[in-house]
Amino acid sequence: MNLTPSEKKTLALIGVCALLYAAVIAGAAAFWASRTHVDDRPYVTLSAGPHSTRAYPTVLCDYQLQGCDGDFRKLDPARLTRFPVPIGESLKVRLSSNVAGDPWSVVVQYLTPNGSQLLLKNFRSGTGTAALLLPSTRTRILINVEISLPAKMLAGDSDDQLVRRGLFAINTTPTDQKPLIDAYEKAATGKDPDQRMVDDVKEFAKD
Repeated sequence: MNLTPSEKKTLALIGVCALLYAAVIAGAAAFWASRTHVDDRPYVTLSAGPHSTRAYPTVLCDYQLQGCDGDFRKLDPARLTRFPVPIGESLKVRLSSNVAGDPWSVVVQYLTPNGSQLLLKNFRSGTGTAALLLPSTRTRILINVEISLPAKMLAGDSDDQLVRRGLFAINTTPTDQKPLIDAYEKAATGKDPDQRMVDDVKEFAKD
């Protein structure tokens, strides 16, 4: 299958996120102690301006990493969600009710005149009911969003580190700004993305 440049960048982002992702969530072991069933298929509601859609997982396993739909090691490009967000609009993200009470994390990718930027934020359980707003501006273009859902399995010795059981890969690259995006991508060529954790969701809106 031939991939478009934006699809290749989305898959590359997921590879970076796999290295970044370690959902450090206080009290995670206690939270999962009461979870004994596998949720119905979750989704994420996406909206920007007058447009909205539902995104379904690119990969999803149960809480014990069994019965996986999709493969983390070989992602299917056909399962990526494409939801262009125009410059000047904000992407609104909200988890479905069957996972809104779970811990979760997001990695957001922007293109800037100086290169690419990756911001990672971990969210505690019960925060998925509130909408997350991700603005896209002319100097900070929102191009990719990845949302991860945790399993019950620990990534290390700490009770605060969980491996992920599912992810939503969402390409938000605007479709009407190709010259500008090409210029920003050229500026990013050969540079490692600026990667950092954020504490306050307001940082996503900083230009």
